[in-house]
Amino acid sequence: MAFSYKVDKQSLIRDFSKGALVWYNFRQNSRILYIYSRQADEAILELLESKGKVENCSVEQLLNNQNVGNAYDYIVGIDVIEESRYPQKLLNICHGLLKPDGRLVIGTENRYAIKYICGDRDPYTNHNFDGIENYRRLSDVDRDSIAGRCYSMAELKLMLSQAGFDNDKFYSVMPSLRETQLVYAEGYEPVEELAMRYFPLYNYPDSVFLEEQYLYTDLIKNGMFHKMANAYIIECSIDGQFDNTIHATISLDRGHDNALVTSICEHGGVRNVLKKAVYKEGIHKLKEMQDNLNDLHARGINVVDSSVENDTFVMPYVDAPVAMNELKAIAKKDKNAFLKAMDDMNELILNSSEHTGIISEKDRNSADGRDLGPILERGYIDMVPLNCFYDGTIEDSRSRFIYYDQEFYWDNCPAKAIMYRSISIIYDGTDKEFERIMPRTELLDRYGLAECEDLWQRMSSRFTETLRNQKQLRPYYENKRVDGRILYTNREKINYSAKEYQRIFVDIFNDYSDDKKLILFGSGRFTERFLFEFAGDYSIYSIVDNNSAKWGTTMAGIPVNSPDILREIPESERHIIICIKGYNGVVNQLKDMGITDFHIYDPGNDYPNKSKEHVAQSLAQTGDSGLKESGMDKPYNVGYIAGVFDLFHVGHLNMFKRAKEQCKYLIVGVVSDEGVRLNKQAEPFVPFEERIEMVRSCRYVDEAVKLPLNFAGTRDMFKKYHFDVQFSGSDYEHDPAWLSEKEFLEKNGATMIFFPYTQSTSSTKLKKAIEGRINN
Repeated sequence: MAFSYKVDKQSLIRDFSKGALVWYNFRQNSRILYIYSRQADEAILELLESKGKVENCSVEQLLNNQNVGNAYDYIVGIDVIEESRYPQKLLNICHGLLKPDGRLVIGTENRYAIKYICGDRDPYTNHNFDGIENYRRLSDVDRDSIAGRCYSMAELKLMLSQAGFDNDKFYSVMPSLRETQLVYAEGYEPVEELAMRYFPLYNYPDSVFLEEQYLYTDLIKNGMFHKMANAYIIECSIDGQFDNTIHATISLDRGHDNALVTSICEHGGVRNVLKKAVYKEGIHKLKEMQDNLNDLHARGINVVDSSVENDTFVMPYVDAPVAMNELKAIAKKDKNAFLKAMDDMNELILNSSEHTGIISEKDRNSADGRDLGPILERGYIDMVPLNCFYDGTIEDSRSRFIYYDQEFYWDNCPAKAIMYRSISIIYDGTDKEFERIMPRTELLDRYGLAECEDLWQRMSSRFTETLRNQKQLRPYYENKRVDGRILYTNREKINYSAKEYQRIFVDIFNDYSDDKKLILFGSGRFTERFLFEFAGDYSIYSIVDNNSAKWGTTMAGIPVNSPDILREIPESERHIIICIKGYNGVVNQLKDMGITDFHIYDPGNDYPNKSKEHVAQSLAQTGDSGLKESGMDKPYNVGYIAGVFDLFHVGHLNMFKRAKEQCKYLIVGVVSDEGVRLNKQAEPFVPFEERIEMVRSCRYVDEAVKLPLNFAGTRDMFKKYHFDVQFSGSDYEHDPAWLSEKEFLEKNGATMIFFPYTQSTSSTKLKKAIEGRINN
């Protein structure tokens, strides 16, 4: 069953604000007053109008008693407390306008929010830590100029009490009121690791220096979860009655067909789990989910009892640990018992459907002759330990896994893809003790997953990207989510004085000379990136690594040796750069060896390189002769184009010509054969060396370069060359991923221009013509 569908990105984003209230159980046909600070949120207004008769007014109108009635069932507002000059007066008025059984439901920011501890900026001052310090650094003039201020839970409770609201219920909201994903009632806390389910979003992600999603386990253990919530929905009642929701998960990013609200509700001491479709287009999903669970149950797989009643999916609250957590706990006590449980889980996946020999052409091409293992007719891609409980008291070991939330299946899906996804979820990075006891590679080998790991990885990503509309929403999230490299750099800056940071992390080549031996410590991802940036600039003497299995091997033609060789080279003759993310152990190791003359490579920093210098020199040598073409000034200095350029044709030529008309120096990146196989699941007709030579020979191209397999993206190449403009074909002009890259370039002083292709000729048409003639 495919679940690829079209979504209206703007409509999707517009509706995100509904998440703050879509889970709340408004009494039908209620009289609702919606209040707002600056302007009404149309999505919120639309949601409220589906619940009852709605009146709306601004906070200012309410304070002045303009156009406002009384005896409301609900008064609703988001960000009105923090954006009101007179919040206490506002709450006093609201209390007087409610019926005896009425409710005040307001959304507020929390000045002690964990996101501000992690480095996000205050939404009203645009500075770090202002709210945490209770705005004490602001002058009176500053206070008058900002649009609002945040309050803590204690301050909010006091204001509510002074307004006569003696009964309140706080719901902690993650990550924000604008994009609510998770809601927890005060007194109820997460029972699962949030790192796999929660995606932090920020006002200003470029200043964040902590990974928020990994902090919640300890916050919960220390009773700090609700006090440090990012925001609150506060329900105030006069009669002491409250909504029965204690937890809700909202998935508005899935679009109208798949958006659901999953709620844990408690009534009379009994808890139930309810799932409702946010939009009418998604109601069919509830029946499909029940059908899927019935299918799994018929195949002998233990599932939670459930039913669909009045367009609501209902199941009991199961008081058992989530399998993901319990499996880790088992591993710490008994590794063999853990492996037995994993074997059981693998058997359940294999037994979840009939086996078939059918596989999609795309996946077959990706496999490139490798064994994909059993193919499931219906592959329940969410049969993972995040979507099942584990009850160790059940005698039959396979029945200990109790599955729920099986919304989707893939036709003709390799069972190994689901097992790989299950293992990836267990190894979420939150429990290092477990990962030391049970190395991930051991499980990959046990279930034959290592050979096709690249394929399983892509399948898992494809599922998530499609379900959560990640491609369409990428430009939106670019401005909300943290770039890992920026977070890493921010973190390191805090650990050192400005002078130390400059010497160790920034000026990493300052004391290097050609008569010194350049040595890199580490042979992982950071070293790969360093070699991408600088392998052509410097002669690297050696790579050293603590992994003895790598000694005597090479990396990009550079020998890998033991760190002991550092003792043999005098300080005046060596230049050491550490290329490891978690470098502290290596720093201590070097200091124990008496070595202090080291630098640390930070991929987030913008280092000078000879590629940029070469381009600058070429532009300087060109002089005025390169400034004009056809009597017109060229708007850009350095231009860039990337592509495969298979079966070089006039369309490619025209593109290069048009690009060169707009820039003085044109760089063309050519995708390697490995890159073509990975990204297009196809074999290039013309080998790389021939393709790049044809590009290099074109009179409009100043420089042709090979795109490395792992660093071929726009951002990687921009970091290396700092081009002013990237040119691309118009078929990507409305592609969200490319628009996200365009936004990145513009944020960094460059841009992207889309050219129309030559319609009569393309590599695809040429390939079809060649294949047609061969087949005939």
